[in-house]
Amino acid sequence: METKHIAFFNLLEALKENCPICFLLRKNIDKSMRDFLYERVNDSLLRQKLRRSLGFCNRHAWQLQKIGSSSGQAIIYQDLLELILGKIKIDSRKLVERKELCLFCKEENDTLEHYTQIFWRNFNEPEFISQYKKSFGVCFPHLTLLIKKNKNSKQIAELLSLEREKISELNRNLKEFIRKCDWRFSKEELGKEKDAWIKAIEKITGKEGIFL
Repeated sequence: METKHIAFFNLLEALKENCPICFLLRKNIDKSMRDFLYERVNDSLLRQKLRRSLGFCNRHAWQLQKIGSSSGQAIIYQDLLELILGKIKIDSRKLVERKELCLFCKEENDTLEHYTQIFWRNFNEPEFISQYKKSFGVCFPHLTLLIKKNKNSKQIAELLSLEREKISELNRNLKEFIRKCDWRFSKEELGKEKDAWIKAIEKITGKEGIFL
């Protein structure tokens, strides 16, 4: 019997967290940011990469800011400010430009590619399909990406069939939520439809803070 890779079990577990790919991306970046701030700020090779990318993209810069380690971040930005000052002093007409992708954008892309492959590699596993049928499924942006990454029309058709069921159920719950928001039915107790509007946001756009 083939030993399943830990990434498969990560994906299986992540099915409990709504869109599993969004969840794994955010979890991985959060860990990478913490490792970076508390263990790698003074890594000389990494600092060179940060100079070439001029730090981080807007989204990841503010995400990192919320994690903490003000001293670590101060070291990074003081180094970048000196780089910019030096460039302005030499030639103010040619300011510093990003020569590399943001460190965390690159890692996010690599993680996304990895779990997309894991998803399709294990899609027909009974354990995976069983869990997927009970889950939220994937967000629409990641559904679109998954389809682009697979040439197996049978697998694509099966995934779309599963997602059609999930979206239809979410739509029914959303309609029921809207109905109960009407003053005529407002005394009716909310059931599983109570957070349908939040799930609809995630289904269409993905988890908050994930670039899609």
